[in-house]
Amino acid sequence: MTQTILLAGVGERIGTGLARRFDAAGWQVALVSRSGTPALADDLDTAVSIRADITDEDDVTRAVAETREAFGSVDCLVCNASGGGGHPVESADAATLERLWRVRTLGTFLLVQACLDDLRDGGTVLVSGTTYASEPAPEQVEWASAAPATRGLTRTLAESLDGVQVTYVEIATAVRPPESSFPGAVGSDDVADRYLELAEATGAVPTRVRLDTQ
Repeated sequence: MTQTILLAGVGERIGTGLARRFDAAGWQVALVSRSGTPALADDLDTAVSIRADITDEDDVTRAVAETREAFGSVDCLVCNASGGGGHPVESADAATLERLWRVRTLGTFLLVQACLDDLRDGGTVLVSGTTYASEPAPEQVEWASAAPATRGLTRTLAESLDGVQVTYVEIATAVRPPESSFPGAVGSDDVADRYLELAEATGAVPTRVRLDTQ
């Protein structure tokens, strides 16, 4: 049976790589982003582009409804949206901190809640994360605040959601595009392959996976 992924956050490296990898594996792909990605959707075999702000509950509800209308129930939810950025405490600002918390933590919460009825029967939730969730980042106070909050939410969901596989994917290095051979980064294709393995696993999966150059 064909499976459906709802991918929230479709950046040019991780998000696009995930979309292409899941599509190549025969999945139906719902691409959810604030700006929409119709060109990418058109380039895939079975995909739909949905414009939505994942920090807005009504938008999230609509995005999930449009995914179900197009493809049926959601089998895998990937929370990959990111706000990026941050500053040392002297120049950090409340607006950036709030924006990152809303995108990373609130957005993940709203997406999981909206998809929960679909996911309870063996579904998968994959949350993209960084080492800032477990290591200090004094140069990016706002990001270093949102990252552990998102990891904490993910860990709690993993413990509390029966029948749902929940994994925090900690990406511990830069991600390079497929055509690059830069040694200090992990390839976006390798990242996408690991996400697909987790989504298609038939047994128990770890609640935290670390991806780096090793």
